Amino acid sequence: MHQPATPLNKQDAVTSPDDHVKQHKFVRKIVSLIIVASAVVITLYVWGIIERHPRTDDATARANVVGIAPRVAGQILKLNVQDNQQVKTGDVLFEIDPEDYRLVLEKAKAELAALDRQIEQARSTLQRLEPLLPSHFTTAESVDEARTKVTTLEAQREGVVATINLEELHLSYCKVIAPFSGRVINLNISAGAHVTTGVPVFSLLDTSKWYVIANFREAEIRHMAPGSEAIVYLSSAPNQRFRGRVQGIGWAVKPEGEIDLPPSGVPYVKRELNWVRVAQRFPVRIEVEDPDQDLFRMGASAVAIIKNATPSVPNPP
Repeated sequence: MHQPATPLNKQDAVTSPDDHVKQHKFVRKIVSLIIVASAVVITLYVWGIIERHPRTDDATARANVVGIAPRVAGQILKLNVQDNQQVKTGDVLFEIDPEDYRLVLEKAKAELAALDRQIEQARSTLQRLEPLLPSHFTTAESVDEARTKVTTLEAQREGVVATINLEELHLSYCKVIAPFSGRVINLNISAGAHVTTGVPVFSLLDTSKWYVIANFREAEIRHMAPGSEAIVYLSSAPNQRFRGRVQGIGWAVKPEGEIDLPPSGVPYVKRELNWVRVAQRFPVRIEVEDPDQDLFRMGASAVAIIKNATPSVPNPP
């Protein structure tokens, strides 16, 4: 006689809730381990890149600045430039009233003409007396006096000629010219102002050569050397990169609390950043190879990345 089949146990047909919980915990552990391992690998990878190619956003664009100081004193007669104006080598920046120097020059020339007449008379007297000395129609003392007078007047003439040359030089200094091409900066003066010898009237920015001063941590400078390839980005143009090379690495910064160093003897780099004390940083000078004259400005924020720590070796001559 046929017997009905025994029904399956529910535990055999359906997995228990505890098994589901265990499986979920196991999966979560695996995922967590994968995430942690990935994070560690990515961190090590990024750390390796940063170690091999140090970068810093503590950098600024720089160019050389020269104070334009007159070599003679006087009143500005004509001011030919404006603030931020582009000038070229040899352009006349401003002119100083030359009248005082012209008068001194004319006076020296008049003195020279008078001395020339005196020298001519003294030589004529000497030439008249020297033939009379063998015949004893004159004395040796008179001849010596005539010779001394000629020598003295000739020496005075050399001094007056030197004065004339100096005053002509002073007169040429009344026109102050641009020593190189660049931009006028910090111009806060007008025609009519009195200027003093050696005191800058304004400054001239040398736009022909740009560099970046980037402050790197002391542990990072071992990965770079003069000649290392670098990449520079400006904050004003973050999508445009500029190539450069390390010109040199600073060998001295002013230590904290040091007071026995001259004020401008060594650069000072703060060791505090956002209230956190950081490792000492040293300035690295990067010469920019392809600067954009419209983008580079003195003091502009920049980012510097050292791409190749091996300096280029020049070919032997």
